[in-house]
Amino acid sequence: MMAKKGTRIVFVDDEPHVLGGIRRALTDMEDEWSVSFCQSAAEALNLMNREPVDVVVSDMRMPQMDGAQLLDAVRKRWPATVRIILSGYAESESVMRTVGPAHIYLAKPCDTAALQAAIQRQVTLRTVLSNPDLRALLAGFTNLPSLPEPFLRLQAELQSKASSTTRIAQIIGQDIAMTAELLKLTNSAYFAVASRVTTPAQAVRLLGVETVQALVLRIGIFRQFSGTNRALLEALTRYSLSIARLAERIALAEGLPPSVVKMTYCAALLSDIGCVVLIDGRPAGYHRVMTTVSPSLPLPDAERKEFGADHGMIGGYLLGLWGFADPVVEAVTFSCEPKSCPTPDSPVFTALMAARGLGPSMPLLPPACPDGCTDILGFLSKTYAEDRIQHWRELAQEDKP
Repeated sequence: MMAKKGTRIVFVDDEPHVLGGIRRALTDMEDEWSVSFCQSAAEALNLMNREPVDVVVSDMRMPQMDGAQLLDAVRKRWPATVRIILSGYAESESVMRTVGPAHIYLAKPCDTAALQAAIQRQVTLRTVLSNPDLRALLAGFTNLPSLPEPFLRLQAELQSKASSTTRIAQIIGQDIAMTAELLKLTNSAYFAVASRVTTPAQAVRLLGVETVQALVLRIGIFRQFSGTNRALLEALTRYSLSIARLAERIALAEGLPPSVVKMTYCAALLSDIGCVVLIDGRPAGYHRVMTTVSPSLPLPDAERKEFGADHGMIGGYLLGLWGFADPVVEAVTFSCEPKSCPTPDSPVFTALMAARGLGPSMPLLPPACPDGCTDILGFLSKTYAEDRIQHWRELAQEDKP
């Protein structure tokens, strides 16, 4: 899908020849994008004061105000704007300073196709979530709220002289927000990983204990939840972990490659991260949603009525904004509306849907209220034989006490 004509993108770099190279490389996008070039952060901010901008791509090292400072200013003043750092420097300090302000980190030299794809992906996401208030909420997040218990356990473990990668990964893996934040960072070009990282264990092994300590204790990439809906967040976490384990077992039973199995677990664990966003960012609205859900008004319908989007769409937008793998983003986005999924036979999506249809009920919903996915088993039966669905059902039964 192409960006709409008039999508505004601003490139910022103090070196004219760099901007010239980008201008030449993007000539074929002139019909889809409206592109501006600025040689300083001040020039970019003045331009944004005059007219709205959808995406800002900034170099890191610039005089007066560097890229991290620029993107932090953009985040505060125009939270809905997508923020991308393009830098040839990977020093630890520079990396740490851009963790909060930037959505995406692209390393120089950046292939033209990769640059176009990164921007296009963000522009396309905007067509998925049309509500500007929600886009601003999601793009403005620097981190999601973590449950107090795992948050404090992680801090204690990282401060221990005997801390281990295994225990650190286990603690992070018990929390939706911490898992999402860590995977977002690990899969960025900050650390130039060769393949997608989809589990906290992979991420912690790759980064090492010292880097995780710096990110958590010094930079503060995680934060403790302080809202009034702690019980709901705790129940949602338990549910997400159960769904993730079942989706993983289904993927294994289907004989999927290990990389796809891990991706499936990741998608299932984060499939309700949109609920976390709303519980934290729109608590009063989400309370209204929870009080209006009924057998005739499933959770996603109540969310659409209140916010203009369901939690699957909101979660998928956030994960796409953070650069998660396309199968994960797609599975989460359409988890509440499977009939709209463009690739319904995707193995990641199938395992997630089977787990949600056959696994435990979503927490804190009134009796007889489904988790909101309309007739999942009917949807699956259109593609898969009954004997396969029955096997998945047996796997789900094994998980029940």
